[in-house]
Formats: sequence, C-alpha cells, structure tokens
Amino acid sequence: MNTKTRLLEFLTYLGIGQNAFEKINGISNGYISHLKSSIGSDIINKISSNYPELNIDWLLNGKGIMIRENNQKIKDNTIGVGNFNTGDNPIFHTYPITEETIKNASQGYQDIIKTYQEHMAKLLNIIDKLTDKYGK
Repeated sequence: MNTKTRLLEFLTYLGIGQNAFEKINGISNGYISHLKSSIGSDIINKISSNYPELNIDWLLNGKGIMIRENNQKIKDNTIGVGNFNTGDNPIFHTYPITEETIKNASQGYQDIIKTYQEHMAKLLNIIDKLTDKYGK
C-alpha cells in the first residue's frame, strides 16, 4: 500500500471526498488524483494540523495504525463543525476547544443578539408609526 492509497483510506474513514479534503487543507484541486509519490512537507503540515488524530507515520510509511490511540482525548476536547453544502460528501471536522474559543464564540453570539435587538427595536418603531398613522 502506498501513500496515496493510505490517504484515500483516511478519506474513507472521514467520510469525505477528495475535493472536499483538498479544499479543507488548501491543496490544489486534483492534487490527490495526480499524486504519484510522497506528499510534500508543506501539505503534510496542513494535514497534520487539521487532522491531529491521523498517524502521520502510518500515512507516509505504513507503520502503526491509521488513527492515534490517544484519539479519544482529542475528541473529548473538540467541537464539531459540519458543512453539507460542498457538492461533495458531507464534511465534519473537529477543532480544539480552548478558553479563547469559548470566549470568541460567546462574544460572537452576544454581537448577534445585540444586532437582533436593534433590528427588533427598529421594527417595533415602524409598527408604532404605522399604527399611529392608520389606526388600530
């Protein structure tokens, strides 16, 4: 089994297609299809960063198992994000949960709530004006 075959096996494990995997990792379209030998170090770094559960030694050399044994620890401290509008197989990717991630998400939600409240106040104001103008 060569590197390309092992990479395709990992994609099957993830449940995503080549195009989706290439997009997620910032790899040029068709890279996997045209892969003849080893994967470049820059791409290995991207894959390793995006999929810490993948055993890179297995991917490159066929040594060990595909998924690291400490994968459960990674999954316990991650958040999943799904995207089903890729035109390819569904993507589900995990990102580490950190205190900063939680703070950023909280701030983002607070900003969204504030925007909705502002819009609601404007709409209520318009309704009041229309009610005054045209009656109840």
